[in-house]
Amino acid sequence: MPMQDQRDAHEASLDRLHRRLRTLCQCTMMFFHAESEQELLQSVCEILVAGGEVRLAWIGYCEDDAEKLVRPVAQAGSGLDYLERVETSWGERETGQGPAGIAARTGKACCVDDIRTDPRFSPWRVAALARGYASCIAVPLMTDGKSRGAVDLRGTLNLYSAECNAFDESAIEHYTGLAMSVAYAVTALRGHLAEDLAYGVTAVRASAERKRAEEALHQAREELAHVTRVTTLGELAASIAHEINQPLAAIIADANACLHWLEADRPDLDSVREALAAVVKDGDRAAEVITRIRGLLARASVAHGPCDLARLIGDVLPLVRPELERHGMTLKMSLAPDLPLVRGDRIQLQQVLLNLLVNAVEASREVPPERRQLIVHSTVEYRDDGRWAVIGVEDFGVGFREPEVARMFEAFYTTKPGGLGMGLSISRSIIEAHRGRLWATANVNHGATFRFALPEMR
Repeated sequence: MPMQDQRDAHEASLDRLHRRLRTLCQCTMMFFHAESEQELLQSVCEILVAGGEVRLAWIGYCEDDAEKLVRPVAQAGSGLDYLERVETSWGERETGQGPAGIAARTGKACCVDDIRTDPRFSPWRVAALARGYASCIAVPLMTDGKSRGAVDLRGTLNLYSAECNAFDESAIEHYTGLAMSVAYAVTALRGHLAEDLAYGVTAVRASAERKRAEEALHQAREELAHVTRVTTLGELAASIAHEINQPLAAIIADANACLHWLEADRPDLDSVREALAAVVKDGDRAAEVITRIRGLLARASVAHGPCDLARLIGDVLPLVRPELERHGMTLKMSLAPDLPLVRGDRIQLQQVLLNLLVNAVEASREVPPERRQLIVHSTVEYRDDGRWAVIGVEDFGVGFREPEVARMFEAFYTTKPGGLGMGLSISRSIIEAHRGRLWATANVNHGATFRFALPEMR
């Protein structure tokens, strides 16, 4: 493939990543702002279509009767009369052999790469092609009421594109994860789990009910922590794309130079070796960024182990450094050389630090240039119960008023327009689950400092 074509392909891939992160962020905000199940489902469909990757989005619930129909409950996009003209089921008859029926029965995503030729889509082919649909995907929308403390849910999220082969492995993974979050949000609305999340599980008399409620709360906290991570990454999407695009552009430039040197009458092999070494270095740099992002996006179970906070800081800073440069901010580091190891979940602790850094950048955007500074520092505290590692993020931005301190760690409290209001709340719950403490203090002149402390691993 020519170098320019490779570059175009890379840029298209980054654009898709940017749009998907933005879409996921918007859907996540709706999970907490929607006041009804119908509003939530309709908003998700509209957000997906507005994202530009799909032509039609609809959500269907599976009817548990003799006909086993998949009943549309929300839809958005082009050709909305399509669903009025077709019938979809999740039974064994012909109308149940399409992507929605298969996804509902198997619990796995099902793609049709080319509606024109796939035999499974024959019952709907004419109507779909008439409305410009070329490929589609159905992903399961399911929960087990027993495991989540809420009612069962069985349905599908169905997406149609104007292009063939529109849903590759990354798209399948993306939309499957989104559907899982939508399913949780629906059960939260039905079972009032959102209230439990914000204020804690109320006293439950029966032991069995208490156990189920605690399990549901634990799973809900993990899910909320995940969607909060995704939201934060969505805010950094442009910077992340820039951080990946820089080494890719350098790779293309070095590769072109190699071709030029090799095509010479007397190939300059020393320059070729030097350029190829730079290609390897830049490739590793891009891979490291992608690995960090994948780790933060993953729905991995909490895994506590030895955690080097100095290394953790080094892993997180590259994700926000382009954002600092974009806003003309300087970064200073003051790290203790003997910071003790702590026991914790690396991804969750990265999430806390990333959230504090993003908040500091946000607070410093509109202040005079001389105040656009960010300081990350670490210290060791000696207490009666041993050594503690303390990490601080200090900015000189707009700061906060003293009365706001009591509320800023509350769930859904935010001063950011369109903000989710869960970042600091989730961060504090993560630190407290690690037997630590997270707090904030107003600086004497300008800005604020957020710190968290964790005990040394024993």
